[in-house]
Amino acid sequence: MRVEMITSPQNQWVLEAKKLKQKKYREARGQFLVDGLRLAEEAVKSGKVIEAYYHDTLSGTERGEALLKSLSATGCRFFQVSSRVLDTLAETETPQGIILVAERRAAGLKDLAGKAFAPQSDADAGSGKGSSVGDRAASAGPGQGPELLVVMDSVRDPGNLGAVLRTLWAAGGRGLICLKGTTDPFGGKAVRASMGGIFNVPVCVERDWDEVARWAIRQGYSVVAADIREAEDYRRYVWPKKTMLCVGNEGRGLITVKPEDIAARVMIPLAGGAESLNAAVAAGILIYEACR
Repeated sequence: MRVEMITSPQNQWVLEAKKLKQKKYREARGQFLVDGLRLAEEAVKSGKVIEAYYHDTLSGTERGEALLKSLSATGCRFFQVSSRVLDTLAETETPQGIILVAERRAAGLKDLAGKAFAPQSDADAGSGKGSSVGDRAASAGPGQGPELLVVMDSVRDPGNLGAVLRTLWAAGGRGLICLKGTTDPFGGKAVRASMGGIFNVPVCVERDWDEVARWAIRQGYSVVAADIREAEDYRRYVWPKKTMLCVGNEGRGLITVKPEDIAARVMIPLAGGAESLNAAVAAGILIYEACR
């Protein structure tokens, strides 16, 4: 493995990688930054690593050594960097000694029609046609289970988006759809909050609701909105086998999802005078209920 040493933040490779902190460059080049050990490990598993920038402190730990060995096997470009360079590329205050440039591979809607991501303890979710509201239990045979997609409508907080992606991965969801106006799931804060979910769950970006709604109808999904207006208690709702759960903006709720396309609205009851839940927390509760 050939390793080039970079000590100047003005190095051309570093300057080009640094541009990926901006959405326009991530989109134009189809790449994004990965900051930290845990995310780097998931990036290696995904096979999407293009460049690796590491500080020599990484090789001082067993975990770091293992990561470097795995990275070298990918054939990516390898750079050892100074602390100044690492700080230039890092998006965290205390970088862990490794920054990667990874392929930004956004999914298309057709990619969501394939095999679902299932937790290791569960059976394969299968890919057969879904059922309507009320008959999920009767239609889900051996080796089949709920098929959940989550739609983010104008969600602006990258931490919330990343946390939803992380939960969707853990629960065995099929994919995430970000409508236009939603923060970039490949931005640094969202990627870190996903804790590897960005590499394990298909993510569609910059979608128009009308396009998504037409696709959902053809695929047999029921559109369910997380809402507090005229909504049913999520614990009493009979979740369809194929659910498209829509989560709205933190302050304004659903913005581009059209009311006429919504089959049902569900709510989480609040006690003790509480007015609301964090968007990611509320989505997490509903995701696990829909996947149960």
